[in-house]
Amino acid sequence: MPLTNVLAHKVAVITGAGRGIGKATARLFANAGAAVVLAARTAPEIQLVAESIKANGGQALAIPTDITSPAAIDQLVMLTLRAFKHIDILVNNAAVITPIGKVWEVSHEEWQNLITVNVIGPYLCCRAVLPHMLDRGDGVIINVTSGAAAKNVAGWSAYCASKSALDRFTGVLTEEVADTNIVVNGMDPGPTNTPMQAQAQRNPRTAFPAIKQLREQPERGRLFQPEEAAQLNLWLALGRATSGKIFALPAESVRRQMAQDLELPFIPNRN
Repeated sequence: MPLTNVLAHKVAVITGAGRGIGKATARLFANAGAAVVLAARTAPEIQLVAESIKANGGQALAIPTDITSPAAIDQLVMLTLRAFKHIDILVNNAAVITPIGKVWEVSHEEWQNLITVNVIGPYLCCRAVLPHMLDRGDGVIINVTSGAAAKNVAGWSAYCASKSALDRFTGVLTEEVADTNIVVNGMDPGPTNTPMQAQAQRNPRTAFPAIKQLREQPERGRLFQPEEAAQLNLWLALGRATSGKIFALPAESVRRQMAQDLELPFIPNRN
């Protein structure tokens, strides 16, 4: 299928769109024909991404947004509908990884803030977007999760808990929209070369015992690239995948199906 047409006439809202996977997803979706709405607290970053998309002939709108604020999310949806009339795709990508450290040593304010960003943020976005998707009779929601959801990683209590909660939220939301044409899935990008990955690698071993393995990943070529994770988001945005599942980029079967459907080169293993 021609990649430039697969998302023609679709409108996608992408959170955390100023860097990493969110930025790559916005660019790829725009190249695939979608109008993209970039949401993040970092206004200069999303504005630059939007300008680059428009310079290449795409449609993009940057809306500075704090996803932990119900009022800000309501404004995001209102401005999106005003500009593009409908919302077809929501990518809940925004997340934070700090605090990193032992439970009894990290700040409870930071721990709570991570849960608010990584769990309450996607909930608020879904809550605001779903009435419009339900009115139109279809839609796709992609929650960017992590393999950390199913692992016990010392120092990552907040992050692991948040991604585990997001996986369960994805499943429950799937049940709640089961009688509709709305597809809800999780996307696990695996270890990816993003600013968040770099941030995690800067932590001392006392806070994060597995830091040695994390730092070795780029040296061994084990990191996926944001553009590769964006391809999985694009595949899921087509709305053809089984709803309620977590699709992981490290899974070879997922990458093969994605490459076949999008007519793109197969992404090699990162073992």
